[in-house]
Amino acid sequence: MPKPAKRPAPSSGELIRRGLALGLLGVAGVAIVSGLRAEPASRAAAFFRRFTAPTATAAPVAVQPARAQRLRAEPLSDELKKKGYHECFPHDPMGLGPYTPFKNLTTGRIAIPQRGGHTPDMGFDVLIQFHGHSPVRKTFVQVTRGLVYVGIDKGLGSGPYSDAFGNPDVFTALLKSIDAALKRHTGDQRAHIRKLALSAWSAGYGAVNEILKYGDDRVDAVVLLDGLHAAWNPAAASRDAGVSSLSSLPLGPTFRFAKKATRGEKLFVFTHSEVVPETYPSTRQTADLLLAEVGVTRTEIPPGNERFSQTSTADVQGFHLWGFRGGNEHAHCSHVPHIERAVHLLEEAWQTPAMDRNVPFSPAPVLGVPLADDTSAAPNPLTAALAATRERVELLPRPAPQDEPESPQPNEVESPPPPPAAERPHPEE
Repeated sequence: MPKPAKRPAPSSGELIRRGLALGLLGVAGVAIVSGLRAEPASRAAAFFRRFTAPTATAAPVAVQPARAQRLRAEPLSDELKKKGYHECFPHDPMGLGPYTPFKNLTTGRIAIPQRGGHTPDMGFDVLIQFHGHSPVRKTFVQVTRGLVYVGIDKGLGSGPYSDAFGNPDVFTALLKSIDAALKRHTGDQRAHIRKLALSAWSAGYGAVNEILKYGDDRVDAVVLLDGLHAAWNPAAASRDAGVSSLSSLPLGPTFRFAKKATRGEKLFVFTHSEVVPETYPSTRQTADLLLAEVGVTRTEIPPGNERFSQTSTADVQGFHLWGFRGGNEHAHCSHVPHIERAVHLLEEAWQTPAMDRNVPFSPAPVLGVPLADDTSAAPNPLTAALAATRERVELLPRPAPQDEPESPQPNEVESPPPPPAAERPHPEE
């Protein structure tokens, strides 16, 4: 029987290839066994992917937090105008809305979100409105995410506001009163003011400027709605020589705060009209002086077809100055709704926690019904004389004046017919 032919001996190259194959199989086996013990599918799949051709992968996309949708106020429509509403008598579509009824403070009154509007450690963002607080409230409750609202009215002219806060203890007592109200509302002793804005329309700037005299550590933002008036420069030869005719000395605290805003340390909003008072500088002139002193330049905006449209802007860091057309009573009153734009700016900068708007709405206070005192608050002798006046709201609109007089008074109290235009003072006087 013939012997089988001998197979030729494998070459050295073939031996190397066989060795590599056996080695790879061994490594794979060990990896599979060990991987299956821990994570059967994922570890084995991960191992074999190392030996496949690489595929292109998309770069990870950073997920940006969505900005909360801005709430918008009801516009002054032609239909509302036919019913008698106008810039100086705004419509009230929702009363106090998702807020509690007003409660008295040591001075003024407070409305707090019924539910929510605070951080986990019970911090609330607060806006204090000086002058015209009831008309401002009508816009405010429609557009805010969750700011606490404090309203203070002291009458016409900046003097009563300056006098009311000439004693620094009055403002300190007010802040303590707000904290106490927040604690009572929540039943949580941690409740406190987290961020604070001082807002004023027209003559209310007197309170803001006075408060800032004693420091701004507790104040994060200032909003001035067509209300800031410099003084005439007694050394100027003429009142028609531009900013050299003006003096910022009485407004030093406010100007210093505005300068901090240009560096991003604070938030500052100032709107002005083209109303020209007879006896003191206008808000437009004061705005020009402020821009010159803080070193910011206006950018002109082509005016649109709106009656009181914006004509200029100056925005640097936290500093915002916006000019609008219009030189009569209604132009001055038209700045009240600009609280909407200011509120959006503040809340987005502060990331104000949202309140729950799905609650039964609180109605507006009724004409002639006094606001109940909060007897749980201890009386403060320093502010007893500054107790807030009772809230009053009109039930029916007044007809719009035919001649658009020049003394805006968008308040909530019935008043007698105004005197002839020649005898009427500017609301700042």
